[in-house]
Amino acid sequence: MAGETTKTKGICLNIYPWSKTSHIVSWLTPKGKITTSVKGAAKPKSAFLGQYDLNYECEIVYYLGAKGDVHALRECAPTALREELRLDYKKLLLAEHFRAVVESLVPSGPDAENWFDLLTDSLNRLIADCNLVAELLSFEIKALELAGLSPKIEADSGSFTLRGERKLPISKDVAQCIKNPREEKNLKILLDASRVIGVFYIFHLDAVPRTRRFVFQEIQ
Repeated sequence: MAGETTKTKGICLNIYPWSKTSHIVSWLTPKGKITTSVKGAAKPKSAFLGQYDLNYECEIVYYLGAKGDVHALRECAPTALREELRLDYKKLLLAEHFRAVVESLVPSGPDAENWFDLLTDSLNRLIADCNLVAELLSFEIKALELAGLSPKIEADSGSFTLRGERKLPISKDVAQCIKNPREEKNLKILLDASRVIGVFYIFHLDAVPRTRRFVFQEIQ
């Protein structure tokens, strides 16, 4: 009901200027994506200063909006800052790509919790020492699975089925890599597998997320 408050955890997906001192913030919560208005967020004495930023996970309280899908943020307390991402340009780019994919594909309702867990795990893994191409692949393959678009891989024959049963020939090494990207140590195989997933995006989502090509080039 409009005017009631809701408390949840959320990952900050995007921040947009609303006025000189206010923001519109989109969040991924375990129940789906929500949008909140934050009045006076940029004022020097605002209670929200430093309480949210991209990739932050926060406990938030918001008022349900009477009209539309924008709700007024009442309280916000960060629980995971992930400040380490700001120290590595490539990881920050990859985090942006993860958020863009989730924001475009996440459903509302109970299924959103799996997307919340995926983004949480993927961002946390970037903080540690990791192979960025392997993390890109792992995230995208899981995202396709959650979207009901799992690639059909025939590892023995080395083929990859696209929409309409069209098959793309790939090496057995690439097929195995797509099944377990974090176990692959050969960068060339990881890059080839990532290009294959890019083709899959084009066929099944009709587009490659705008950030992907640039991110893929930068993290090699």
